Amino acid sequence: MGDSDNSSAALDALRAQFDQAMSEPDAVKRFRVLLDVMEGARLLQSKVNKSLKEHQKSETFLEVEKRFVTKHETKLDALAQGFFNCYATPGKARAALDQLCDNYDTQYVLDVVALGVWRLSKPLGFDLFGIKSEARHAAEAFYENKLHPALEQAIPDHGDYLKLKRLNVEERYGKVLEDIEMCRKAAAAIEVVLKKYRDRFATEAKSMSEEDVEQLSPSEVVERVKALPPKMQEAIFEAQKEALATKPRAAH
Repeated sequence: MGDSDNSSAALDALRAQFDQAMSEPDAVKRFRVLLDVMEGARLLQSKVNKSLKEHQKSETFLEVEKRFVTKHETKLDALAQGFFNCYATPGKARAALDQLCDNYDTQYVLDVVALGVWRLSKPLGFDLFGIKSEARHAAEAFYENKLHPALEQAIPDHGDYLKLKRLNVEERYGKVLEDIEMCRKAAAAIEVVLKKYRDRFATEAKSMSEEDVEQLSPSEVVERVKALPPKMQEAIFEAQKEALATKPRAAH
């Protein structure tokens, strides 16, 4: 089950808990269930936001890798045309290059391809006891003038490119974009219900009688006051100040 499924299930549970609170006839119990609902929504929001940040961090790294792959593939497109102009079986030449870059360091591979067109695969045309066909002359000339310089440009990055292709960087990049979009949708849905719960909680906090408030714990009283409008908060603070001012001081 993915992050999206988890958050959706958690939201459904919160909605059910909210409906339960609204059906509770006792004001204090209703207040407490709503407090739990809001805390659950805040925790879910924090979890989804954390997942979003993690996915965005992954996107940053994967985007760099994807750009590297895309840039390198433009070099490979040029090599493909070069292989076609030089080799009887261009696919074998590319496979030989991949194998070399997979198993040896860059300098060794550069030294190998510097040996000539024949090193990667069978060139076009023939060379019979030093007598070369026109196609072989053309292949060797193209290799020296075009393909070999292109290989020197591509080889230093080709091993890393092959590793990233095996790691399916493009597929993973697409998946992380989907995850980001799902997290954003989940965050938006949570924000909507959290606002609804806050508004309802504020309404309950304002409508509580003094008898109800007296049943609340100190921490619950604090949460109630935080949900009240500024004027009601000021009135409560002023009443507390007056109570403290008129309270008899202990004799020394």
